[in-house]
Amino acid sequence: MTRGKIQDFIEYYGIKMLMSFIRLFPMSLAIKIGEILAVFVYYFIPIRRKYVIEALSLSFPQKTKKEIKSIIKAMHKNLARTMTTLVFIPAMSDEKIKDMMKVDESVLAETFKKGKGAVIMSAHFGNWELTALSLAKRYPLSVIVAKQSNHHIDKVMNEMRTKKGYDIISRDDKYAARKVLKVLKQNHFVALLADQNESKNGVYVPFFGRLCSMPRGGAVFALRAECPLFTAFGVHKEDGSMEIELKEIPLPHSGDVLDDVKTINTIYSQQLEEVVGKYPEQWLWFHKKWKTRPKASRYA
Repeated sequence: MTRGKIQDFIEYYGIKMLMSFIRLFPMSLAIKIGEILAVFVYYFIPIRRKYVIEALSLSFPQKTKKEIKSIIKAMHKNLARTMTTLVFIPAMSDEKIKDMMKVDESVLAETFKKGKGAVIMSAHFGNWELTALSLAKRYPLSVIVAKQSNHHIDKVMNEMRTKKGYDIISRDDKYAARKVLKVLKQNHFVALLADQNESKNGVYVPFFGRLCSMPRGGAVFALRAECPLFTAFGVHKEDGSMEIELKEIPLPHSGDVLDDVKTINTIYSQQLEEVVGKYPEQWLWFHKKWKTRPKASRYA
């Protein structure tokens, strides 16, 4: 067995043991424990600390160093809350999962009546896993997912997702685009996380005043299917409740697909920036969002 495979097994069984330990407690207590551990990680296991501080400082130049550090600590706690909740999902009823995340039902119902499906562009924000699962308890949903480097963990995650309500389409599947368009024709909703750096394959739009590479997929699928397009962000509210902030992005019809893709991604970026501006601790700042710099091209 190679070193890489040994490490995969250690990570896999380590996570399995941690999940079993977490389930020994009521979910509310487990979340509190998770938040305490998150604070420990913040102080003693800094993850991309220098990058995160720089990214936040450039995005919020009006905030002090103390405020920036407070956001980072809160981000760790939010991530712990999200991951801890996920551990309890397999034992939850469909109604419980649905009710944990509020959403404007009228918008979804009206969209479903149109019979053309919908593309939902989300992000690593709030509780993104529960956002997808909650939507899946309302309407047929397929989610485009990235493959995890550890295939054991990847398998566990995907089994949990499919057992609890939605289908998955792998980004690495060479027939992924065809599958997306097929399920849209079947009046399914298709969700994807569109906030990560897409390297040279993306389209460049502003995010907190700096150009970054956004994935083109969500925009392309909506334009090809001519279906409704939304952003959806599952927000943790101050009173402890969670709510999906759902906004529609009107499809442009300029006659130039590249321009339309850029227009859609610009609006998505603006709406993501708005919600991150309100709740900066709920976005995963670990991602190297601005890593890829644009060169002269139609995408820049």
